[in-house]
Parts: sequence; C-alpha cells; structure tokens
Amino acid sequence: MKGIIRILNTFAWALAVLTMTQACSTKLVEGDRTLSFDKIGDRYEAVVYLNDIAAVNIGQPAISIKNGTEGHADATYSEGYTKVRKLFGNISAVADIRTANGSEFRITDVYTREGDAFTVLRNVEVRKAMPEDSGFSSTFSAGISNGEAGEDAYDWFIPSILYRNTEAVRPDAVGADLSGEKMYVKETRTGMPLAMMRNKKSGITLTLLHYNPKINIGQNPGGGMPGEVNDELEYGSVGFTVRPAVSADYTYPCKEGPRTYERVDGIRPHPDTDTWLGRYHSVTAGNSHSYELAIFVNRHEEYTDAMAASFTDAYKLEKPHIADVDMDSIYQDNIDIFKAEYKSFGTGELKAPGLPWSLDLPDGTNREGISYQMGFVGQQIAVGYHLYRYGKDNNEPETVEKGRSIVDFWTSETIMGTYFPTVWWDPADNETAGKRRNYPSFLRCFVDGMEGLLDACRIAEAYGDRQERWENALLHVADNLVARQNPDGSFYRAYRPDGEVETGGDRNTHGSSRLNTPVAVRFLIKMYEHTGNEKFKDAAIKAAEFSYDELYVKLGKYVGGTPDNPNTVDKEAAIFAMYAFNAAHELTGEEKYLKAAEHAAISVMTWAYCYDFAIPHRNEKDTVVNPFANGGTLGFSMIATGHSASDNFIAYVFFELYKLYIKTGNEIYLNMAEFIQHDTKLNTDYDGRMGYKYRAFMPEATNIADLAFSSVSLWLPWSSIANIEPIVQLEEAFGCKDIKDIDLDLEELKVRLKEYGAGGRKMKR
Repeated sequence: MKGIIRILNTFAWALAVLTMTQACSTKLVEGDRTLSFDKIGDRYEAVVYLNDIAAVNIGQPAISIKNGTEGHADATYSEGYTKVRKLFGNISAVADIRTANGSEFRITDVYTREGDAFTVLRNVEVRKAMPEDSGFSSTFSAGISNGEAGEDAYDWFIPSILYRNTEAVRPDAVGADLSGEKMYVKETRTGMPLAMMRNKKSGITLTLLHYNPKINIGQNPGGGMPGEVNDELEYGSVGFTVRPAVSADYTYPCKEGPRTYERVDGIRPHPDTDTWLGRYHSVTAGNSHSYELAIFVNRHEEYTDAMAASFTDAYKLEKPHIADVDMDSIYQDNIDIFKAEYKSFGTGELKAPGLPWSLDLPDGTNREGISYQMGFVGQQIAVGYHLYRYGKDNNEPETVEKGRSIVDFWTSETIMGTYFPTVWWDPADNETAGKRRNYPSFLRCFVDGMEGLLDACRIAEAYGDRQERWENALLHVADNLVARQNPDGSFYRAYRPDGEVETGGDRNTHGSSRLNTPVAVRFLIKMYEHTGNEKFKDAAIKAAEFSYDELYVKLGKYVGGTPDNPNTVDKEAAIFAMYAFNAAHELTGEEKYLKAAEHAAISVMTWAYCYDFAIPHRNEKDTVVNPFANGGTLGFSMIATGHSASDNFIAYVFFELYKLYIKTGNEIYLNMAEFIQHDTKLNTDYDGRMGYKYRAFMPEATNIADLAFSSVSLWLPWSSIANIEPIVQLEEAFGCKDIKDIDLDLEELKVRLKEYGAGGRKMKR
C-alpha cells in the first residue's frame, strides 16, 4: 500500500508541475482534522485545523546554502507556496526559491491522507546553479498555531534523545540544551525519526515523522565528513526551532547541533561550545532530492498520553517488518554457549564456577579474562538457572550439575555473608577461587541476581529437588531489602555490602538516588507469590506508589537503569518501570498501574530501531564482525541518553508486551511483542551468515548511529539471557516458545496469565 500511494504521489507531483493552477482554498479532510491551503496575498498558507480551530501552521519551504568556502557558513532562504492544485485526492504545492548568488530551486510538496496522518512527499530540484553556491539542504517545518515561544511552554519528545524536558539528562547529551535557537539531531540516533511538541496550555500536540526513511550513504562510512557536499549521503535530522518561533523540523541531509557526538579532527566538540555539523547535496542544475514526512495533530491533557500516542501513531503508520526466526533454535543456540563455556575455579572447599565475562567475536577467544557478575552484565545466577532447568527438562545430569554449582557458589557464605551480597567476583586461580571485587551492591545488580535465584528455587521445587541453601539466601536478601526501604517507599540506587547507602564511587554511582526504585517492585511481588509473606506485598505496593508518583506522574520518564552509565534517562530504566507497573497491576488490579505500564512499555519501544539500514565498516577486521553490513538494524536499540551506543537488551521485553496485549486487547502490543521477539535476533548469527563460533553470538556496545560499524565486538552472558529468558517465560505461561504459535483466545489467555501471575508462583512439571 505504501508503494502504491508513493507512486500516485509522485505522479501527482509530476502532473501538477505541468498543470498547476491557482484556487482560492484547497483542503484535505481526515476525521476532525482539515489541512487547508488558504491564499493570503500572492502566497498560500497551509494550516491544519483540529475541530475547526487552527492548530498547526506549515512553515514556508526552506533551503540552506553552503557557499563555496570552507566550514558551514549557511545562508537560509524560504518562500511560501505560489501554486496549489488538488489532484487525485492529493494537494500539490509549489514554492520557488532564488539565492543571493542567483541559484534557483523549485520545491514541490505533495500532500495526502494516510491513516491518521497527513503525509507530504517533498521534492527539491535545482533549476539553476551558480558556482558560488556549492551545497544545499532543505528543511520542512511545522509549528503549533498561536503557541508561545521558548522551551518552558512546551513538552518535547524525540525518541532515544529527549523526553518531556532536559531534566535528568547528562549535561553533555545531544538533547540536553534547548536554550538556543534550534536543536537538531541526526535521525539515526533515534529509534523512530520523529519530533513531537505539545503546548502545555492548549494541549495541542504536533508530531513530525520522517516516514519510510530510506537511509543510504553509498561507499561513505561515517556518512561523510562534516561539511561535505556529497549526493550519496541520504539521511537527515529531526529537531526543533525553539525561538523566536517554535516548530518541529526535518532537515535533509543531516545537520546536528548545538551538541553533537561527532568528532572533528578526532576530537568531540566540548558541550559548552555551539557546534553545528552538517552535510549537503550539490548545487548542480538538474540535481534533486526527495523525502516523505507524516504530520500528526492531536490534543492531549498530559505529556505522558501525548508521548505514547505520538509514538504509537508513528509505529502504526511505519509498520516495521517482523522477521521470521525459529525460537527453538534461538533457545538451543544460547544454551549451547552456556554448556560449552562453563568454567570452574578453586580446588578447596570454595568452588567458583561460571561463564567468562566476555568472548571475542568471531572466534570466541577470551581476551578479557574471567570475571563474574551476579546480575546486570554477567547474569551468572540466571545462567545457572537456565542450565539447571535445561538439564532437568532434558535429562542431562552433567548440565544439571553445572547449573547447580553456579547457583551454589552465589548462595555460599562467601557471597551471602554480608548484609547485601557480593555482586562482582574475580576468580584468580584454582587454589584460591578468587576474591570479591570492591564494587557497590547496586540495586539493579543484586535484584537481577535474586530474580534468577528465585527462578532456580522454583524449578528445583518443581522437580522435587528443593534447595534449602538457595531458599535461605533468597530470603536473606529479600528480608534485608525490605528492612532498608525508605519511609516514602523508595530504595536507593546503590548500597555498600554492610547495607548502608553508597555515597562514594565514581560518576556512575549516584548511590543515594531514589529514581531506581522500580527495579525492586517486580522482585518483591514475586517474593510475595513465592512465600505468601505479606511484608513483601506491602513493600512492593509502597515502592510501586513511589514509582508511580515520582516517575510516571512527575517526571514522565525513567532514570538510571544501567549501573555503568550515570544516573540518566535510559532504556533499561523504562524496562524496569514496565516490569514494576505490570506486576503492580497484577497484584492490585488497579487501573492506574496498567496505564503506567502502557506508558513505560511505549517508552521502552522508543529506543528500538523501527527502520532498517545498512552499516558499512571502515576496515577489514570488521568484515567478520559486523552483522549489519547488509541491514538488520530492526530491533536493535539505543542504550541511554548521552551517547549513541546500542545493544540488544530490549530482547528481554516481548513477554511483558504480550501481557499488555492480553490485559488491554490492544493489538499494537501484540505487534510490538512479535517484532521484538523476532527482530532482536537479526543481529545474531541465527542463520550462519557471519560464521561466528556460536550462532547466538552478537555484538555488545555497538555504534551504528554514526553510520560506520564500531563495537567492542564482544559477546557477554547477559546477551544470551536477554534472548532466552522471555522465551522461557512465554513457554511457562502459555506452553509455546513463539507468540505466533499460541492458539488461544483472549479470554483463555487472561486465565493463563492470572494463573502465572508476576512470575513467582510454583512452576509446573
């Protein structure tokens, strides 16, 4: 359907150029929205009306020129539409621009209706070229009618970059500064290339989406050099003009500033400098470029609703492709790594078994040595659980013993002898088994570990192999966590092993922050399901209340999910908020938690790439490592604000998204769940094309946003846990490893989900 509409739009554009006539008023109507072209003087003004009230003004088409000098000495020109014609249900509008040097451009915009959006296919043609003008870019803008100027009058949203405002964002982040005239960001830094703004007073919400993006850079790794004039560079930027008038903008090709993560002569510009880096297409007679945009106009009383609707509207229109990947193979491929790479240290009473901290791509060598982390990156207890479970399910005693030994180590007195457990262990040699690393007991690290331990306890009990030491260790940590809950229901981000809050550490610690509280909620609810002890239920409700009030209502975003980043807005914080609110809804039945869970889930999805593009590499070494050389970015996801690193952590979430589909009946969550389940496997060697030692290998800490593959080129244990944990959860709850294989109606699914709960009840075997 997209292709047909695009062909019709292109045809309409071409025919309109030949037969353009002027009319007094030309309109497109979509429900309660009307796009009207009204003649004022000798120009046409395009306005979107919402319920007959002017809501959004389309800005005049604009061209920026790079003159024939070094640097970025842009001159910008804009003109209103001079010709408008309605043809085949579309509206074609033309503007002609002449530069000071005499170059001439024709801009033809073809507007149509698609779904809940007005779409526009823009074509910019160079009709006359003067040598003084070397390069050009074009900008489409739209602003809220009669809106105030300045950043404080609006809520803002760019996926992966900016959520509501600049609060809780690192000061050096691209989206940290709205104090200047404009803020633009390279679109490949966003999960979905859109910019949303909501006027706080009126509630009018405008979303500008780069629809069906065709990202291509030819043979130019890195997307060309800053300031380069190159017609092969086909990618743009989204952003805002903040003053003197306010608008959402799309610029093509890319322009980024006043903050950027790009490097100039190998150095990243200081965040306090006003830096603008752009690319240009050549001012050559007959040259042209084109792109397609979508405009959504709504009214929302709250930012959280506006953000969620903005993204879901764009997602529905974009319809990301869902790959077809076999989940049985994915599960087995990851278990195979665990079985093959199991190691054990210690010849005395203490044994320290587990998986290496990392394995190199593509050959699986262990360059970084052996190091164990209970949860988070290392996920050692979860690895032990999955080995134990697989061994029991498949009658493999050796695999059972590998899993048991890992969990035994993490429940030993050596680990559990302090108030909060040791979360990081460095094996040294076969005699000593290693030692504790001096590292805070981050809430995230030990809750990850305890959720894995809880699963290990549940599967052991299901097989009549109850492990008392595991159960005691689980209760030890859960009891102590509840005892450290703050009066307002919150928990701190990091503790010392003696149970006191961690007030030292490096720039990433921020131990006394309470914004990580959602991390504890699902674990406490699972503990209530597992033990029936009301104190876990009470603590969970208090923590959920704090999270709801402080994060969902007040902040409208989620902070601090990753201990190896500063306490900033990030993807994993949104994921744990989704876990928390989903579980709180299952515990209490309160609708407010369901609404918060939906917002958190959409926040999670904003970090995922919902469009595909190829990523070249700069050197031969990366030819055997880069899984994106021919595409496959779909489902990969940005990690945090403040940089453009990406990974596959979002693979964890498809089970929770599927639960939201069951609870609400909204098929957007079903589609998102299937998308995340399948497309997050595209960066692995699932089909053998990469020749990795293990098909489950995938790159960690990878940059694709800057259009040249760069990565630590390592597999870490969490990567495999992220891919198999929700597969196991789905199978435990609904009997299938793949959502598409579940053949139950919504009512039966609701029954099954109620029986499953939050994940702490007895397993069936």
